[in-house]
Amino acid sequence: MKKNSDAFISTFPLVWVYTIVLIVAIYFILNYNYASSFLLGSVTSLMAMSMLYKNSKKVLQSDVSGAQKMASRSYAFRYLMYAIILIASAVIEDLEVLATAFGLLSFKIVLYFNLLVLKRGENK
Repeated sequence: MKKNSDAFISTFPLVWVYTIVLIVAIYFILNYNYASSFLLGSVTSLMAMSMLYKNSKKVLQSDVSGAQKMASRSYAFRYLMYAIILIASAVIEDLEVLATAFGLLSFKIVLYFNLLVLKRGENK
């Protein structure tokens, strides 16, 4: 039985595959602006989830009050980063904000799919 943390770690390379496949499809179906916007969102999502994973290890090793402060700062920083990326995408004419927002969801989409597949594998 795999733990959810194993599924979280195994999702990182799957997100790269998902991102590359969708970028190629978006590029040919829509255009370069949508593909680059999706890439921006997806890479930001990967970076934020990587920070979450690293910070969660630090939080587990610290005392309760330090852990709460560290977790709160990490949470706020990630959402600030998401906001900056979405605002930049809205302001820069060559980027599409909806494609960027969809890219920001890429890690969660792949993670849920990965958990679903792993759960089905356990039930067989």
